[in-house]
Amino acid sequence: MQAHKIPVFKMWVSEWGARFVIFSILMTCLYSFALYTSPATIMGFYGVESTDIQYAMVVIYGSTVAFLALDFRIVKYFAPRKYLLTALAVNAGCSLMCFYTRSWPVFMIVQFIQGITCALMSGIVLNMIFPRLESARARIIGYTILYGGIQTSVPLYSIYYSIVLYFFDFNWLFYGLNVLLIVLAGMVLVTMNGKARFHKKLPLYQVDWAGYLFYITFILISGYILVYGRQLGWFDSPLLIFLILFNMLILLIFIKRSLRLKRPLINLYIFKAKKFAIGLLLLVVFYIFKGSTGLAYGYLEVILGNDMLSTIPIWTAVIAGTVIGMFVISRFVLMGYNLIRMIIAGFGIMALFYIYMLLYVSVQGETIYFIPALFIYGLATGVLFVPIVTFTTSAAPPQIAVNASLVGTFARFTGFTASMAINNELHLYTKAGVREKIRETLIETNPQFSVSLQNVYQTYLNAGNDSYAAMNSSAGYIDNLVKEQIVARATRDYYDLMLLGVLCVIVILLLLPQIQNVVLKLKKGQVPY
Repeated sequence: MQAHKIPVFKMWVSEWGARFVIFSILMTCLYSFALYTSPATIMGFYGVESTDIQYAMVVIYGSTVAFLALDFRIVKYFAPRKYLLTALAVNAGCSLMCFYTRSWPVFMIVQFIQGITCALMSGIVLNMIFPRLESARARIIGYTILYGGIQTSVPLYSIYYSIVLYFFDFNWLFYGLNVLLIVLAGMVLVTMNGKARFHKKLPLYQVDWAGYLFYITFILISGYILVYGRQLGWFDSPLLIFLILFNMLILLIFIKRSLRLKRPLINLYIFKAKKFAIGLLLLVVFYIFKGSTGLAYGYLEVILGNDMLSTIPIWTAVIAGTVIGMFVISRFVLMGYNLIRMIIAGFGIMALFYIYMLLYVSVQGETIYFIPALFIYGLATGVLFVPIVTFTTSAAPPQIAVNASLVGTFARFTGFTASMAINNELHLYTKAGVREKIRETLIETNPQFSVSLQNVYQTYLNAGNDSYAAMNSSAGYIDNLVKEQIVARATRDYYDLMLLGVLCVIVILLLLPQIQNVVLKLKKGQVPY
């Protein structure tokens, strides 16, 4: 029997057993993405700033996106089991390095390598899932399960991380990853055939290695510009101007090579499909709005004083909302409902999340008030993801559909990175505005401010403090109160702008009649990276 016709799983492995192994591979490869559940913990452990944490996220995500384009060719050369075991071994080695060291440069290098192993493992998952799905119905269910796993992996691991970090140091998360990798390696060795292949073995000739180097360089520099732009002063920084010009040169070279080569890393002719380009823009916009929850978690931590364990109900609400949203919307997709109308409904639910936050964000509140808000957010992401991906895939020409998947992954990365830059910029803008208004109000000539300060001072005196201690304590109390007011008001102003943005997207979608009638066309050969 030819190797590429041997079943990937051994004969005694049931269909449900195979599905369990595939899903375990998917969830394990996403482990590293959820390391950033508590940025403050990483900052304290490594002694770095918040922008460094954001760039580390860009590095692992960008590394995954770039290698997925290369993996499309490489996976046709190696046997899946050996290829997968190699990824698990490399991942385990990287985790051990991080466990026994406390070096930020080592952590960044490991994040890049683990991004490659994540791409490798997820590429194998996709090649095991979608060729098994014969009907369009099965492929929609496959989309739902795949993207449901991706969307819920971060909050699911966040619950686990919250428990671990409550009792142990940050580096013990790498120990936990190694345990998962060992268990998964045992499952792969027992259940998968060593000689099986997804395709007939294709030699690694005409692989666009140079294109990959240009692609990953462009991605990492773009991420650096967006993350560190505000800190460096944008166009006031000679370094940033140089990086922008250099990145534009790399992009031009990449485009020119791709249009000339017979087998480029990514076939750029995919952009000729207008509706596909609209789908990409929807992906970018979706990830920008999706990234706005970071402020909500910051509010819960700074204003409400939540510790890691107190946030577990919030993560649970996100998971529940995502799962319900995805499985409900998949039924509507299967029944042939209009994709754009479902996308509009999803953005409408996202608008409800912003409205809820505007109603309840204040300096006083309880965590329980925000569980419905994060459930609504999870519902919105669940409702939006499958229709946007199916819309984008359906709009792509079938003969180059795999390139649509690769470009779609880059669009998701772009939206993710842009959301961090926009969040940083808007939050600083709203904070500055609120701080200026408060500064104008809290002056000594304001009689109400003087009365409040005197009342706080008297309270500390009555509590048994001497005059000096009462004065310092009252000043500290007022200062802390002002900081809380700034964060709460800035958060509300930020969500005001987000609400305005999502309403604009809804209006634009309603006013674009040419995209209303995209027909769902999911071919068997299409693999949605």
